[in-house]
Amino acid sequence: MKNKSIYIYNVIRSIIFVIILLWLFFNNTGLLKFIIIPFIICGFAVVGKNICLILNKKNYADIFSKLYIITLMVFGIVFLIFWSYSVIKANNYFSLIFTIPFWILGIYMVRKFLFKSNKKYLNNKKELKINFKIVISSFLIGITLLSGIIFLFIGVKETYKLNKTTKDYITTNGYFIDYDIYSRNKNGTTYKLIYNYEANGKEYTVSTDYGNGNIPEKNSIRKVKYNPNNPSEAILLGTNSKNFLIYFGGFFTLGSIAFILVALQIRGVFDKIKINVIGFYFGFVFFIIGIGIILFQNGTTSSFLDTIKSLGLWIFIPILFIIVGMFQMIKCLFFKQLEFNKKTK
Repeated sequence: MKNKSIYIYNVIRSIIFVIILLWLFFNNTGLLKFIIIPFIICGFAVVGKNICLILNKKNYADIFSKLYIITLMVFGIVFLIFWSYSVIKANNYFSLIFTIPFWILGIYMVRKFLFKSNKKYLNNKKELKINFKIVISSFLIGITLLSGIIFLFIGVKETYKLNKTTKDYITTNGYFIDYDIYSRNKNGTTYKLIYNYEANGKEYTVSTDYGNGNIPEKNSIRKVKYNPNNPSEAILLGTNSKNFLIYFGGFFTLGSIAFILVALQIRGVFDKIKINVIGFYFGFVFFIIGIGIILFQNGTTSSFLDTIKSLGLWIFIPILFIIVGMFQMIKCLFFKQLEFNKKTK
């Protein structure tokens, strides 16, 4: 019964995870949308696996486990290809050296996973005393963590450069006047929003550098910063393409750290710590996700009220995450402390 409770908890947690990913998928375009796909598949795989375990269908649960591993493995290899292609295209051959260990480990794991022979594989496993499930998991978590750090680094770097460039710009009101199609596919259409602003008695326009799924009301206001020496150079304040990298990098990084903390918890690293580290971390992640969703959407609108309108009923998801996250953090700080005090008396 205890195991089934854990499986049910995993199903609920994974469904919430999938909902967040689906929201990100339908509100993003291009490369970010493509990167989210394997994690959506993994989310459904975890849901399917735990449902099968609840129903005592271990064979079907194993199929979902393999789907999870294969999906992350494919993502890791594709990421390595993209990473290598990017540094070669930029003629940054020194950075290519850092991909070599990941290539060696990735090829080795794919070979073991796809072409293992039973007797020889088992003998090698006994001789080397290597748990290949741990090795594969570590590799995939490492790739994901590396992806998050790279996205975060690029996003923060580009944001810093943008802020430095525009620090002497003048802030004024921009008024929404029109839009262009940013992207269109079977999943929907996103728009490049165009705003009009006035500087030195003349009118200029500036547009978003990303696709937006919602079209604001005519003449709705959004802050604009323009170059006083060349008023045609301007940016829209709030969310931009650089923020996307920070949000996505943070998502990958927080997710990877969660897996690392769980592994440390299993090994008993946190047994003597007075707080529930894992529970507190997940509460923190939930809280950050809720705040992040609202801040991200608020950066695309002129006011908090417009943010609520643009999210519609979806607004309850980030609010729920904030409430659950705060409750979880408080609970893990307080109740683990009480249990620890009882044991030490």
